[in-house]
Amino acid sequence: MKYKVYSQKKWERKVGQNHTAVKTIGPDTASSFYLLLEKACTTTDPVNVRYDMVRDVFRRVVEQGIADCRIAFVGAFAKLDYCIKEYQIPYRVASLIQLTRKELFPEYNRKGILTESKLADAFPHNLKATALLVYHICGKKPLPESLKRYFPIADRKTTWGKFDERVMRVVVERWDDDYIWATEEMNNSTLKICYGKDNRILTREGKFDWGYLKDALWDGAQLNLVRLRKDDRGKIYYPELIILEPDYLVNITNIANCFTTYAESAVVNLINKIKPQSNTLAIHLGLLAGRMLDDTIHGRHVSVDESVREFVKDNVLALIACSEVRQGFAQFKNDAAVQQRNIDKLIGHDLPQAIGEYNSNDVMLEPTFFSDVLGIQGRFDLLYEKDGTYTIIEQKSGKGEFVGYNTPGYDPDVPRARECHAVQIILYRALFQYQFNKYAEQLKHLMLLYSKYEKGLLMVPQSPELLLRAIKIRNMIAWSEIMYAQEGMDILTQLTPDKLNSKKSTTGLWERYTRQELSDLLDPIGRATDLERAYYLRFMRFIENETLLSKVGNREKEDSGFANIWHATLEDKKAAGNIFDSLSIDSMESNQIGVCSVTFKFNDTESADATNFRVGDIVILYRYEKEQVPDACQQMIIRANIEDIGEQQIRLRLRYAQNPRIFDDHQDDWWAIEHDMFESSSNALYSGMHSFLSATKSRRDLILLQRDPKIDTSCVLKGNYGNFNTLTLRAKQARDLFLIIGPPGTGKTSYGLVNLLKEELLEEGTSVLLLSYTNRAVDEICSKLVEIREENADFDFIRIGSELSCAKEYCDYLLSNKVKEKTGNAVKRLIDTTRVFCGTTAAFNASLSIFSLKHFSLAIIDESSQILEPHLIGLLSAHDGPKEAIDRIVMIGDHKQLPAVVQQSERESAVSETILHDIHLTDCRNSLFERLLAHFKTADGYDSRFVYMLTKQGRMHRDIADFPNHAFYGDKLDVVPLGHQLLPQLQVNSDNGIVKMLATHRIAFVAAERPRLSPSVKTNAIEARMIAATVFQIYKLTEHSFSTEATVGVIVPYRNQISTVRNAIDQYGISVLHDITIDTVERYQGSQRDYIVYGFTVHQPYQLNFLTNNVFEENGVIIDRKLNVAMTRARLNMIMVGNPALLSMNHTFSQLMEYVRGKGGYIDVKPNDYCLGRFQI
Repeated sequence: MKYKVYSQKKWERKVGQNHTAVKTIGPDTASSFYLLLEKACTTTDPVNVRYDMVRDVFRRVVEQGIADCRIAFVGAFAKLDYCIKEYQIPYRVASLIQLTRKELFPEYNRKGILTESKLADAFPHNLKATALLVYHICGKKPLPESLKRYFPIADRKTTWGKFDERVMRVVVERWDDDYIWATEEMNNSTLKICYGKDNRILTREGKFDWGYLKDALWDGAQLNLVRLRKDDRGKIYYPELIILEPDYLVNITNIANCFTTYAESAVVNLINKIKPQSNTLAIHLGLLAGRMLDDTIHGRHVSVDESVREFVKDNVLALIACSEVRQGFAQFKNDAAVQQRNIDKLIGHDLPQAIGEYNSNDVMLEPTFFSDVLGIQGRFDLLYEKDGTYTIIEQKSGKGEFVGYNTPGYDPDVPRARECHAVQIILYRALFQYQFNKYAEQLKHLMLLYSKYEKGLLMVPQSPELLLRAIKIRNMIAWSEIMYAQEGMDILTQLTPDKLNSKKSTTGLWERYTRQELSDLLDPIGRATDLERAYYLRFMRFIENETLLSKVGNREKEDSGFANIWHATLEDKKAAGNIFDSLSIDSMESNQIGVCSVTFKFNDTESADATNFRVGDIVILYRYEKEQVPDACQQMIIRANIEDIGEQQIRLRLRYAQNPRIFDDHQDDWWAIEHDMFESSSNALYSGMHSFLSATKSRRDLILLQRDPKIDTSCVLKGNYGNFNTLTLRAKQARDLFLIIGPPGTGKTSYGLVNLLKEELLEEGTSVLLLSYTNRAVDEICSKLVEIREENADFDFIRIGSELSCAKEYCDYLLSNKVKEKTGNAVKRLIDTTRVFCGTTAAFNASLSIFSLKHFSLAIIDESSQILEPHLIGLLSAHDGPKEAIDRIVMIGDHKQLPAVVQQSERESAVSETILHDIHLTDCRNSLFERLLAHFKTADGYDSRFVYMLTKQGRMHRDIADFPNHAFYGDKLDVVPLGHQLLPQLQVNSDNGIVKMLATHRIAFVAAERPRLSPSVKTNAIEARMIAATVFQIYKLTEHSFSTEATVGVIVPYRNQISTVRNAIDQYGISVLHDITIDTVERYQGSQRDYIVYGFTVHQPYQLNFLTNNVFEENGVIIDRKLNVAMTRARLNMIMVGNPALLSMNHTFSQLMEYVRGKGGYIDVKPNDYCLGRFQI
């Protein structure tokens, strides 16, 4: 049966006023919020559940209030402060609302957390304040009497609380040369803050000028006032430090690197971002010296030869690509021997003499600390604590400050500290002083260890003036990054070496090296065409904004951003799946250095289902006392990767082996795991985009569509690929670029990628690079390569990446494992002779040195529609002199499936530069694949010289494929057909309605009632029970052939619902069903099951925005990417469960239900009857 796919406007006319065809649901009304608040009053659920309901309303109202504002807010305080001012909420009411905000969202070391009884007493007050917030933001609709009867008789008194002298968060209102007026978070009061010369504490008796802040402030900027004091009259406030936008954590190393011989400026941080990846002898010597320090601390006595040998195995690719190391390896070993000898002496002899009692068993290596007070983070090389006194050591393998031979007291064995190195130590001291309230007597021993020198252990004294200069750089980096994200990086077009040389350096170093290095870096910007420069600057701004939002959070996703580690409540973290807490140590594994792996047990109520962690994720680990709330900013952080997640435990691989006492001494504490963020990945994108300006002109013109890709029709096939001959030939004849559209189940990897690879390898002297975005996709590629290897023993391949991100069965193919017993020359031969390399784009972006060793005739990029343009540009721009590192590019993708995950909204990522519209760059969130497709689009499809669409799908039964084929692919897909795709209806002898539904309808929609009351809008117990009943009957039908990996899977939109569904399934007592995959559609992309059950979960209209947030229009037809992916995961049966009244408010869902009803698969019975199978088909 055919059915109509209406355009948006036609559908609006057809369905009338009962449906909303717009892509997003409009703002919630005051009435709907009032109703939800009433439900929170009438439910019999515990008080914490009622607070969850009120908190959800409060959060949504605030988000609605800031929806039209372009400012990136961090934390509930800043968002609410904007709303209070924007909607002119009276002071008295605002004070009540702010008090409620503190109790609903207790930030900053969790102050304000109330006991359950106090929460119950405060509930009427918080209810009223939330209702008043709704009133003022949502059109001042009168509060219903039915809600007001739950309000308190009298309001609470809002007296001034005691100021936190350690730190106070404020939002800037206005300022002049000497004072800042700002709203403080404790009582919503306006403070007058002195930052001029009259604040002698801040200026260190007038020695430092904070005037730079005048040009760095804006209305709404957030400040931390550190160690705040009041004058005698309590009218003016005097902070000891002022931290601008403290939620933007700046790495201490980045601050220190801004102290150069030619400048002391935050602009240096920008310069460092765009520099190409360094691969020098000095860098490798520093890395090796760091390992030698670890060995010495842990008493591991190894020879220099053994240390070098181990180091080479772990860094083989970069070392072979480093010409300095290749040409001077003997000198490298000699320098290493000097480093090791000095480290042994400095740690074994000089350090104990300098600090007194010393026990290496108490040393902590590579600990990380976050400071939400100072807005910095740092990783120490060595931390030693004894009786409350701390020793901090930062190791440097290079030279100290230059000292002339004629300098009095000159000693070649004694270095002088370089200022940039001293800055690091000064900031480490400040972190302990201001974050952990440590005093000078506790911080006596802060040292630099210059391991190049025999007497290289230097004490770094306190320097208040240097600290303030470092804080200035920190503040200006934060300001610059925010400005770059909002306004762009046009400053790059104005920079020259002489402008950067603010210190007016004329040293030999500047004249012979630094000036030329900066000139080589900046000149390509000036040489670029207008189009190239616009393209470069727009994507640099896009990367900058992505980095900013990944730190401070985005408006599209609740509890996003790294800053939520200290902003979000424990309850919010759990609801978002962003934390494992209440973990206890189960076991530890150690290597020769220390503890390298730790397994933790979940507590009785913990569930991996409720979190969004996966194997390979980078995480932070920290401990906390059992009666406390986990707080990463109050503890030492250990960085790790997730090695395994089980039903009852989780195992971490520590990035740096640790002293066993860290764990042994805290067996009675709880441990917590949260997501980590590494800036190194985004730094690779900056340098990759910058390398585009130096790519060959031919490649730049190709990427910017300034020339047509080359075609050579004389190329013929050497192999035979059956039905894929046409595809393979066209791809071979495309000598620059070719795109393959691979809809679900069309064999884009199994046949498309593999056949192109086989044909390329039939040509002499060719090598192929296989790329994908996710490690799971690379695992799939590896599975196909292993099949080729089984057919041809001479075939081999190398994978770039780490073991933690690689399926176990393919770890032997990792480069790091293939070179374990090989010498440098043997490794070089291995790379030269291996013709196929594979890995993720991130792995190769971090290993660009391979392109100086290996030339690729072809790169095949799988998952191209999921890869943002900046993630590919560095790879496609790689070249060796005038020759491109990659000759030909084939991209495989499907723009109608889920795209890359992006932090920015459509408005933020939209491209306004008209010059870029001509190359189809209108939204930076779109992939390069999608932009190129737009260019090759014709009136009846795509230019067949450059684009090929796979149209035979072998996954879905034809009845399942019918709707997505017609609705999303214009009826271009057909079945292969394979046997399972043509199976007729089953004959079953059962009275159970679910069994009959499964047997007679390949696609079904089961109507579910909206929950009357639910503890969370992200859970739906009614749907969970119906899904569980369906899964149980599927199991009974397939019991003899059941597989947790292949038979049935469940897709839901929220992680909270995963646990709800899992618990409902567990009620049936079938142990094997506990292990089926229940996940979000994003995690299911690339997977398939015989049976898929899709639970829509939503029971509020506004949730449709989240459910349909990946929708676009093509040729007047709406393409819902999420629905497309969900429906095309099923081979035999597709069952959907949802509320029809709510879903029909959406265009595509209404069409879907109409289609299923026409097929006879629409089931509308009471939930209880459905679960028991008491209904007829």
